[in-house]
Amino acid sequence: MIISFNPDIFQDQNSDIQSKLAKILILLLEDNHLLDISNAIEIFFNDLNNYIFDQNFISKHYISSDDNQNLKDYICNNERQITQIHRLYLTKLVIGIKLGEIHPNKAYRIINERSLIIVENNPNDWKFIRGIIDKYQSFGDRRNIYKLIKKAIDSNYYLTYDHGGGSGIKHQLESRVNNIYKDIYKFKLMVIFDSDKKHSTDFKKDYKNLFEVLKTKPISNHPTESELTYEENDLIVWHMLYKRCIENYIPIEVIIENITNLSDIHKANLRSLCANQIDFIQYYNPESPSTRYYYISIGKNKAKEQFPDMFLANFPARHLEDRCSHHLSSITYPDETKDTISEIEQILLKIAKII
Repeated sequence: MIISFNPDIFQDQNSDIQSKLAKILILLLEDNHLLDISNAIEIFFNDLNNYIFDQNFISKHYISSDDNQNLKDYICNNERQITQIHRLYLTKLVIGIKLGEIHPNKAYRIINERSLIIVENNPNDWKFIRGIIDKYQSFGDRRNIYKLIKKAIDSNYYLTYDHGGGSGIKHQLESRVNNIYKDIYKFKLMVIFDSDKKHSTDFKKDYKNLFEVLKTKPISNHPTESELTYEENDLIVWHMLYKRCIENYIPIEVIIENITNLSDIHKANLRSLCANQIDFIQYYNPESPSTRYYYISIGKNKAKEQFPDMFLANFPARHLEDRCSHHLSSITYPDETKDTISEIEQILLKIAKII
């Protein structure tokens, strides 16, 4: 996240606010967020560009001498430049008490609490997320955003996951929203789940209640595209996979390389599948006689274990881009210009909203 301050907040005489501001500044020393002091520069430096915040009442009364020195070093030597890419994709918190600003008490909880992604299957779905983060941290124009996600996930604290289970996601989400993430869930929670679609326009009716929670309104029995698409005013950040499940994102050649008992005919059959077929098939459960030619006889449990591991295999991000090239996603920038990206990048940019 990009953290900035309304400079007026540092003049507030409320001791609780002063204490929270001090705690926020100390938290920022952990360098898990970007600090933007451009609109509060006079709080930290005088006209001669000399550091003066150590003379501030908050600094003198609520921050230790060691932390004051560390804070001075951090602010004066902060080499982490906030780029246009950061401003486009990271969540921005303006700490203050005016309309549209985040109160210091709430801001402290947002900065201090770990970001959480609720997944269906633990730990298999997390391997999918780890795999795409690892592969995209050096890929494309948005790689600096993905590197921040990589840093957050490697910390084993600032970005983690929990198991929801297909039908249990709604319960898990509501429990988090009403308890530990109460009032800050929009900044810290994400849900990602399989679509379980058998074709591109299919809809799993068991998800209707979950979507009504996510969209904070009733949805129809035959939902429209907007009802099945994440929007900024939804309860939290979320993503339903376009393809049937995570197995359908693995490039065919990666499957062939990792499942070593496939015959040449079986490999040829898999390679003959078109992109749309691969999106919605079940490799381990032939649903009709006509689909048996791509059936991989390792069993559902083994498949659910082995396929996620393939995302951790050594293959380039470009292979995932190719696997999603026929169903690109549109994004709109603040200046109303639009761009198209793969679904994998769309997922990563949603994760970036909560770190």
